[in-house]
Amino acid sequence: MQNDDIKIFNSAPDTLKEYFLKIWRFRNLIWVFAKRDLQVKYSQTVIGLGWTIIQPLTALMIYTFFFGFLLNWNTDGIPYPIYILSGLLIWNYFSYIANSGTFGLQESSHLIKKIYFPKTIIPLSKVIIAFIELLISLVLLIPLLLYFGQSISWKVVFIPIILLFATLLALLFVFTTSILAYRKRDILHLVPFILHFGIWFSPVFFSSDLLPEKYRFVLDINPISNVIQALRWSLFNFGEFKWIWVLNFGIV
Repeated sequence: MQNDDIKIFNSAPDTLKEYFLKIWRFRNLIWVFAKRDLQVKYSQTVIGLGWTIIQPLTALMIYTFFFGFLLNWNTDGIPYPIYILSGLLIWNYFSYIANSGTFGLQESSHLIKKIYFPKTIIPLSKVIIAFIELLISLVLLIPLLLYFGQSISWKVVFIPIILLFATLLALLFVFTTSILAYRKRDILHLVPFILHFGIWFSPVFFSSDLLPEKYRFVLDINPISNVIQALRWSLFNFGEFKWIWVLNFGIV
């Protein structure tokens, strides 16, 4: 007599539907891992989650001084601190998921070998942490908007889609690097360099007008640049909507 409570696991690949159903069944693990990582990250700290505000605030002050004050880079009417903070927050969100998700899978290899659960659970837990830190960091944006009298566009309704774009892009980075690192662990040494230098190839500190016109296409084909530009378009009606954003979103 067959027992319906018995689950059989084997090496046969799951269909996409089956895999998503497995993630849903193990969804509680996402919160368990996220809570654990938050406790470890901010344990034995006096300020705790306050570091989520202090770190981007420090970066904002440094970048504003060098690029906004000394170099006087143009941002087409948007106050430079607001311009740079909007790019910095979304970049930090993306880079945290990409970095912690990639190394989280490697560091949890011992757990993966002992307990069965979809490996995607680990990077998804990093998304929860990144989202919480993003919400806290947005506290910095509110006083800047009030101080400079910057209005918000009605296009903010598109922000959830833009955040989904950033999340999927970061997860794509995690899955791709993890697959490659399975055979060539040199990839893990490249990840910090890619994320460290990647910010300079994205319009976090500068606008596309700073580049010669023949090189501006580089920002259009860079998905994370699409995310940053789309966020500013939705928040401040900055720039024009580009269909390549939709194309890259579909590809991701």
